[in-house]
Amino acid sequence: MDKTIINSKTFQLVVRIFGLFTAALLIFTTSLKIANFVQNDFYANLPDERIGYIISISVNVLVIIIGIIIAIKPAAYFLIGFASFIYSVLIASTSPLYYMNIPMLFLTIGILLCSDFYKKHKSIVIGTICGISLYEILIPLRFDVATFTESLIQKIGFSFTIAVAIFFFVQFKKNGKEE
Repeated sequence: MDKTIINSKTFQLVVRIFGLFTAALLIFTTSLKIANFVQNDFYANLPDERIGYIISISVNVLVIIIGIIIAIKPAAYFLIGFASFIYSVLIASTSPLYYMNIPMLFLTIGILLCSDFYKKHKSIVIGTICGISLYEILIPLRFDVATFTESLIQKIGFSFTIAVAIFFFVQFKKNGKEE
């Protein structure tokens, strides 16, 4: 991304707000998860549920730290992409009918496309994006065909909606430049 944009006060303020909002939201939700985990005796009788909670809480703590880092140092905005990548893969792997992984994947892609890394390593980035997308489409097959089908239809719908919104945002931006 253009260094003048990264160094602009507006960019830094917005990234700081993103970081603070992310940290605050996750502190709240993680506190609830920890309370639920403790109240349910750490899911001692449900080892799969226990592992899921531990992973979820650990990732949330990592992303809280990332939120705080970008609130302090907005130039580290690329960490948002790292955090959204982790969430995207985690959600796709554990909850095939929870579709937050789609916007998280789009956020990861958006940040990758704006990075200097993309400019230098286009084939690696495009290959990685394709691989992750394929993984997120196929992982629901481990549950059953009905779950896979419902997940696929929902993911296509989410992706299409996001693509249409992006199209209109780009058209709006182009129209604003022409006037």
